[in-house]
Amino acid sequence: MTNLTQLAHKWQAAKADENAARDARILIEQDIIEHTGVRDEGARRHAAGDCRITVTGRMTRTLDADKWREIEHSIPEALRPISYQPTLDVGGLRYLQDNEPDVYAAVADAVTVKPGKPGVSVAPIKGAK
Repeated sequence: MTNLTQLAHKWQAAKADENAARDARILIEQDIIEHTGVRDEGARRHAAGDCRITVTGRMTRTLDADKWREIEHSIPEALRPISYQPTLDVGGLRYLQDNEPDVYAAVADAVTVKPGKPGVSVAPIKGAK
């Protein structure tokens, strides 16, 4: 086996261990919640021997943009629980970079670019031994 093949096999074993550990942790968290209960929202602390357990309930909220546009006018502006923030269209930015360098140069002043974490995936090749 080549060094890269050995690394690929080690990665697969580590990934399997990681998945098994995550699955075990999730089962333990479910058991803890059975013992402590959980609020709809907010944290509750529990003493457990020499440990402190915090169980936090969360509610996920999403906005139906079409429905909001229908009712927005009926809500006083000062009471509207909605904020709009600019988001970066990476595809559009890349287009500017490749095709409109003058416009890109102006836009680039407002954009921070930094390297992200590289991704690695390892998958067996079908039919290979």
